[in-house]
Amino acid sequence: MKILKSIALCLSVVSLTACGGESLDGEVLAQQKGCVGCHGIDGKASVPSYPNLNGQWERYLRLQLIAYRDGQRVNSVMNGMAASLADEEIVALAEHYGS
Repeated sequence: MKILKSIALCLSVVSLTACGGESLDGEVLAQQKGCVGCHGIDGKASVPSYPNLNGQWERYLRLQLIAYRDGQRVNSVMNGMAASLADEEIVALAEHYGS
């Protein structure tokens, strides 16, 4: 059931951008949400223990943020960071870091 819920959510996120919804500036959002503190503005981590996001596929990043937000993937830092992200914000961040 969780897989079906995740697929439905992913499809709704994709349709938000495909249907001409207002897009957010992922770079600005990364600064506002604090992503740059660990992952940098360009996806190059500031510390070796943090993952580099540059070079990752946008779809992968989107799915991971959804999994962190929904508690399907557990990390004490990322669950808290992703908890308040709206679908549109996840799309914008994944597009920014996945570009």
